[in-house]
Amino acid sequence: MKVQADIVVWGIGTPRTLRVYWTLDELGLDYRTERIVTRTAEMDRAEFIAVSPGKKIPAVQHGEIELTESGAITRFLMDTYSTEQWSPAERAQIDRWTFFALMEIDATSLYVIRRHEGLPNIYGNAPHAVSSSYEYANRQIRVLDDALKDGRSYVLGDRFSEADIHLGTCLGWAGLLGMELPDRTAAYKRGLQTRSAYKTANVANASATKL
Repeated sequence: MKVQADIVVWGIGTPRTLRVYWTLDELGLDYRTERIVTRTAEMDRAEFIAVSPGKKIPAVQHGEIELTESGAITRFLMDTYSTEQWSPAERAQIDRWTFFALMEIDATSLYVIRRHEGLPNIYGNAPHAVSSSYEYANRQIRVLDDALKDGRSYVLGDRFSEADIHLGTCLGWAGLLGMELPDRTAAYKRGLQTRSAYKTANVANASATKL
């Protein structure tokens, strides 16, 4: 049974919105979805702009709290509802891998590819930036692959954390771009995608593009 919570999620259809749904489903929280799709007229709704002035998804309302940025949202939800206890050293590792996923894989490489390969009519053609971003993404993914060499199921060993959500959505995004993952990383991704919360979240997040 879902835990009743006053939560509204704005946005669907991207790896970043998937992170929020995945977190909510891991925590067993009830929520309502406003199906805002990026670069559509729905983004001009006054109610959405009030929550996300930059017109970016995902955005979340929780009572009087309004948040944007997937990393901030997942951390807030975990801090508020998770019963997991982490030592300061473990928390530092969660942060390390979360920031690694958000900055080194997402923002620095995958999103550059998304802009200049997927949306050149908006952001312009930049073939060197795209090729360099693929190279950079592959190099950073090899850092993760090396960390998985001991056969761990999750990035912190045998305990699932929000870092796995961020890494898993980035690896799913890499798959959409046709990137071939190293064997250990591919197995790690497959394991994450067998989680029931991931499957439920993927349905909630679904749009024209399946993640």
